[in-house]
Amino acid sequence: MTTTKKRIGRPTTTDPRVHRYNFKLTTEENIRFKQMLCKAGLEHNRSRFIVKRIFAEEFVVIKRDPSKTQFIARLNDFYFQFQKFGNNCAPVKAI
Repeated sequence: MTTTKKRIGRPTTTDPRVHRYNFKLTTEENIRFKQMLCKAGLEHNRSRFIVKRIFAEEFVVIKRDPSKTQFIARLNDFYFQFQKFGNNCAPVKAI
């Protein structure tokens, strides 16, 4: 009777990233690096940002405008008011 053990944990990748590099920055370079991270919107993932910059891959910058967010919220409220009106009129039509 042969039993196979199930693998527990994270699944392995076909091309694991095992090569690591280390570099040091001056204070001015570090400030510039952090500004570039903020501009790219990748503050939480420095390694992906560095790889994309080295290999000249394009990265997308998504900027959120608070005024547009407020406009969309008000537009959604307006839509829901129409929806409520339609829901309230439906029983009246049935009579």
